[in-house]
Amino acid sequence: MSSNANEIFIHSHNPTSNRFAILEDNESIAFLYLTEVGTQRPIKDAVAYSRHPLALKVDWEKIKEKGDTPPLSKDVASSEAVIANPSEVEFSFKWSSDGNAVALLRNGKPIAFASASEKYGFSKAISKPSPLANAWDQGLYEVTFGEQP
Repeated sequence: MSSNANEIFIHSHNPTSNRFAILEDNESIAFLYLTEVGTQRPIKDAVAYSRHPLALKVDWEKIKEKGDTPPLSKDVASSEAVIANPSEVEFSFKWSSDGNAVALLRNGKPIAFASASEKYGFSKAISKPSPLANAWDQGLYEVTFGEQP
């Protein structure tokens, strides 16, 4: 049985804003990060997907206490949350014209985005707002990235 169970770490630099976009997949869960201007320090994020079946519930206090990466749970996840065997070549980034927002694309279709002007990122893996991200907002995506439906 072959598997793509490797960590994925890809990034992109935007020369206009001097920010980086990072996709980090630790073989369990993947996050899209948008960095502070001029650094690689993430300031905004959005969960992109989970490789594993969804958790029943997240103990946020335990996560905070241990500093662990939170899993996606059934109570906030959408039907698109699990990508069991992702491959690095499936992913790319799309920047807003000012470079202050970035979207993660899988096979050319957006699955998550983060913006410096929004408190939380947005993800198709989420069905309702959570500390991991907001549910996908197609209208905001189109305005942010200059796309028409």
